[in-house]
Amino acid sequence: MISIVYNVERYRKLLSREVKKGDIVIELGPHIGRGTLSYIDGTRLTVTVDKSSQSENAFEEIKGRCPNLRFVRGDVRSFETIEKVLKLTRRCDLMAIDIGGGRFPDTVFKVWATWSGIFKPRDSIIRNRGIAEFVQRAEVRDDSIKRKFEDDGWLSEWGRAMPHKLKKQLDEFGFWVDLGGD
Repeated sequence: MISIVYNVERYRKLLSREVKKGDIVIELGPHIGRGTLSYIDGTRLTVTVDKSSQSENAFEEIKGRCPNLRFVRGDVRSFETIEKVLKLTRRCDLMAIDIGGGRFPDTVFKVWATWSGIFKPRDSIIRNRGIAEFVQRAEVRDDSIKRKFEDDGWLSEWGRAMPHKLKKQLDEFGFWVDLGGD
C-alpha cells in the first residue's frame, strides 16, 4: 500500500501503526528521529538516511540503545547514498519518506520512485502536501490504465534494481535537481 499524508503527527502515527514486528524499514528524512522512536523496537533493521549533521548527532545517541539501527548520512538524491544503503540491505518491508518538497512534489516523487523501485517495499508512507493535493484532485480518465494492483508500496514500472539503469536514472535526475550543495 502506498500511503500519502501531510500532517506530521498523522505521519508518525501511521508509521508506528504500519511497521510490523520483524520488518526492515528504510526511513528517508527522519530529522532527529521522533517518528523513528515510535516503531524501532519492533524492527529487525531500521536504516535512516538524512543529510544533516543535526540528524547524524541525534541518531548517534539513539544507536546506543537500538542495535537494529543504522544511520547513513547522505543526500537521498545521490547514487552514492543508495549504494551505501544497498550495503546494509537489498530490500525493505516499509519505506517512509519525509524530505520536504512542500507544494513542489516532483523531487519527493522522484526520490520515492527511485528508492522504492530498488528496495521494493510492501508499504510506502510519503509525507508531502503537494502529492496529497494532486491525488485528491486527480481523476483517471483512461480505461486502458490498470485499476487493480497488488498491494505493494512501489511502482513496478519504476523498478531500477540494475545499477547501470539506476545510475542512468539518477544522472537524468541531476538535470532536474541541483545536487551540488547542502
